[in-house]
Amino acid sequence: MKELNPIFTREEFDSVLSINKLPKEVDLDYLYNVYKDADESIRYLNSTNSTILKSNISHVELIYYCLGELVYSVVGKNEEQLKKFYADEEIEESMASVAADKYLTLSQYNNVGKQLTNRFLPPASSLDIYLNFMMNILTGYEKNDPETTIIRDLLVKSLSISRCILINLINGYETEAFSSWRTLHECECTLILLDRYGQTAISAYLKHMNFGLAFKDSIKDKTEQDRVFYSMKDEMKQYDLKSKDIKKYIEYGWLYAIPGVKEDETFKLNFRDGLEKIAGLSQYSKRYELSSEIIHSTPLLIYSNKDYFYYITLLSVYESFFHLENVFVSLFAQRVSEDIMTRYKSIRDIYFAQLIAIYNKESANFKALNNK
Repeated sequence: MKELNPIFTREEFDSVLSINKLPKEVDLDYLYNVYKDADESIRYLNSTNSTILKSNISHVELIYYCLGELVYSVVGKNEEQLKKFYADEEIEESMASVAADKYLTLSQYNNVGKQLTNRFLPPASSLDIYLNFMMNILTGYEKNDPETTIIRDLLVKSLSISRCILINLINGYETEAFSSWRTLHECECTLILLDRYGQTAISAYLKHMNFGLAFKDSIKDKTEQDRVFYSMKDEMKQYDLKSKDIKKYIEYGWLYAIPGVKEDETFKLNFRDGLEKIAGLSQYSKRYELSSEIIHSTPLLIYSNKDYFYYITLLSVYESFFHLENVFVSLFAQRVSEDIMTRYKSIRDIYFAQLIAIYNKESANFKALNNK
């Protein structure tokens, strides 16, 4: 039988938790006892069936499963409740058993899909470090004030969605990642237009956000809500739109503020013939439709080709990133301090060319896959 890692000493245990700011309700002596009981439970199970453990015990993970159980149980309790809780030996035994069970199930036998990449390989890690750096810069700006920060807020959300897509790809969830790209693509189209047409587009976009709030009965001042709603209805009459068109007008009507749209007979209040086309990204329309199919329980979702959706998602998030980076440079990179700008240029010099090279290599791999 394979010899298991020895249990952590109390000193090693404290060292693991020293990097965390623990809630005041957490009793470390109690937690260490839970951890010891959980470790003992795992060792006992392994002694009865040597196939229980696929790999040696990761004591750090086990400690954090124990910590999670305890934090969730004690935070918010008053002094009397805590005293009663910590005196109950059955709770301690139960907590250790649950922590051991979660460790064995989620760390040793976690059911994830076949993984075609990992977080250490450059296709994921190089893009992720760039996204992270951009987000760190943007945290220095004001946020959540739509009148002045709408582009910043939408850009941060787009970068966040990009990282979410990478996480799903790393974990083997390709179709789930591709369905998220659909939302990212909508965000990038909006950002391109807000960047390109500036305050004209921003004001219209914010007005239609307000229309949406009024339609959903979300404005506290009901007199103001009625005013906004009837203002929207009056505008719709100018475009010969009916009540059935309200949702479409709320979502895409702001595009009428962009020069030339009113005169465009092919323009429609939808994504493909409206937002996507005006943003100049119509080449993605078929990919967007494919992503839309994935969000429904169609055979394409259930019996999807993992390799195909891995590559199309990876390439899509890269292409969206290139668009987002253009917006980032246009609106933010030139406003930051000289020190931050120097660091940004340093990151860009190292990684941007690599990202293009990765994109070209993965494009060739995707082409080869399709030619099989």
